Amino acid sequence: IGSIMRYYLAKFSVFIFIFTATQALSNDITLNELIFDDSKPYHLKILDALPESAIVQVGPENAENTIIEFMDYFCGYCKKIHPELIQIVERRDDTRAVFLQHPILSESSRVISAMVVAANLQGKGWELHHELFSIQGSLTQKKLDQMINNLDINKTKLMIDIGKDEIKNIVELSSFLANGSGARGTPTLFINEEFIGGYLSLNKIESLLR
Repeated sequence: IGSIMRYYLAKFSVFIFIFTATQALSNDITLNELIFDDSKPYHLKILDALPESAIVQVGPENAENTIIEFMDYFCGYCKKIHPELIQIVERRDDTRAVFLQHPILSESSRVISAMVVAANLQGKGWELHHELFSIQGSLTQKKLDQMINNLDINKTKLMIDIGKDEIKNIVELSSFLANGSGARGTPTLFINEEFIGGYLSLNKIESLLR
């Protein structure tokens, strides 16, 4: 997607996580607690296992309903479901949608995921996420640059942060949790404790909410 993307594709190496039952994921939660501790619903423990910068969210923090989507920015069905999730959140004050990185389609997917996490460090993660799924047609370098400029994202800081191990590790951890939860593609959803792979219609999603 242009020279910037090619540069970061070259720099963006695949980071492999090897977890044991006693290793910390994030916020002192261990893999053992994530799987075997029944004091909290599993889908909420996933959010506890991730650092704040990994969380792209819209809707109230204390919402009764939580929809979690593992997604890829080059996934057509993720783009299709995006406005429907936003519509649900805007229509209801008891629901939040949380978008987690699961870049599986290409190396470009991984770079864009890292870019959104890096934008989250500037408080712009949700805005960039929303713009990426709202553009018409294919993502190009020109469109990406326009998004960054329109959202007042500090481009220099963004490019530096993308190359940091912290950002790479967050993307890998998010994908690790997606795979460990049983995601075999994108989108994959938790609607509260209901785990569903693939696209769902707006009406079907709402039927699963409390």
